[in-house]
Amino acid sequence: MIRTDYLFFFFLILARIAGIFIQAPIFSSRSFPVFAKSALAIWLAVVLWFVIPISPVSPTGILDFLISLIFEIAIGFTLGFVCNLLFVAIQSAGELMDLQMGLSVASALDPIFGAVISIIGRLAFYLALILFITANGHHMILSALHQSFSLLPVGKMANFASPSFGLQMISFGSMLWMTAIKLAAPVILLVFISDFTFGIVSRVAPQVNVFMLGFQVKPLLGLVGILFTLPFIVKYINSLIFFIGQQMILLVNNVK
Repeated sequence: MIRTDYLFFFFLILARIAGIFIQAPIFSSRSFPVFAKSALAIWLAVVLWFVIPISPVSPTGILDFLISLIFEIAIGFTLGFVCNLLFVAIQSAGELMDLQMGLSVASALDPIFGAVISIIGRLAFYLALILFITANGHHMILSALHQSFSLLPVGKMANFASPSFGLQMISFGSMLWMTAIKLAAPVILLVFISDFTFGIVSRVAPQVNVFMLGFQVKPLLGLVGILFTLPFIVKYINSLIFFIGQQMILLVNNVK
């Protein structure tokens, strides 16, 4: 016979896992069937139920249980959100490249995201996804989930009003834009040089249609820039994946 407080802890564990599955890359993908997601979440909850430390404080009533449930979902959602910021930054870098290359008009609806995504933005996202899976990023998410239960036991209220938590989230915002600019910088620089060159040509030879010529040259220059900087981009993305893994653990420490 399963005790009621143990059953409460099982649902709290499942709530934190569900929060991660709402936001974390791969697990939150629309191409991942809902039935498979639910089965995986329940299986993980059952496994963790037997291995994580149980908090001595258990919910005393339905209202207390519902509040704990909301906090557990919020913890999982925040962990998944932090991990998803990596893909948002890389996709933003791709969209910056598209804007400079003149390919932003060739956007299309991506059914996986349910939003309009540009060509290079989509390419950058799938490149990051391949590197994430290759580097066992999905295992990193599950490992961070397991460690979060040791650092912040089930049923313990997270302190989202902590100053260190707020500063960490602000630093994530700045990191997002810095990552996007760093990844897009080579393409932006090449396109700027081409614009500068076309400006000189238009002054020297006004009869040349620089505007139409730029539409043909800029995408090619952008692709050349991406091709030559691809090894550095891959190395940088791999370092970001491990950095995000460390930040997920630091986040749990900041809300204890």
